[in-house]
Amino acid sequence: MIAFRYTKTDGAEYLSHLDLLRHIERTLRRAGIKVNLSEGFHPHPKIFLNNPLGLGIKSIAEYGAIDCEADDFQSLFNANSPAGVKCLGFKALDINPNYANTIETCLYSAEGINEFSVEEFLGRKELVIVDKRGRTADVRGRIYGLENRGGKLFFTLGCGTDNLRPDLFCEILEGEFGGKARGLIKLEAHGEHTF
Repeated sequence: MIAFRYTKTDGAEYLSHLDLLRHIERTLRRAGIKVNLSEGFHPHPKIFLNNPLGLGIKSIAEYGAIDCEADDFQSLFNANSPAGVKCLGFKALDINPNYANTIETCLYSAEGINEFSVEEFLGRKELVIVDKRGRTADVRGRIYGLENRGGKLFFTLGCGTDNLRPDLFCEILEGEFGGKARGLIKLEAHGEHTF
């Protein structure tokens, strides 16, 4: 099993999760990396990716796992993948790291939101929002960190079952403090087996 970290930039941030999965499958085929198949009536390559990232959000911290063996995985992958989806590193594991469940928080950055008191914002006991489907939820417990450095906002949000979409979080801040978020990018993912 190969676990790898990859990017979604240079236009690849507009690929849907399923399109990205197909792209990676084709890249592996072009690279000549043999991927083990699932069992059953319709076998498919055993490729496992972390939770989907919203369309238009760039990332340099996406993770995946592939049931294959390749000593030179990174160079083969990058030589056969177009710009935007590039392997930043890989390691061999004995088990599937199941990044969709093991990544707990992610660090993002954005600029363009007006300055506000981070301490006051984080001091709130609750932050009730209405999501894209019209449901209300208290998301204060899903915000793990927030810092304003040099005009850029850095924030750590929950992932997986504790997910708070970074674009939705930016919309909350825009609505309350003004400005328009630009340059939203996922910088790090934190969880078991990440590197």
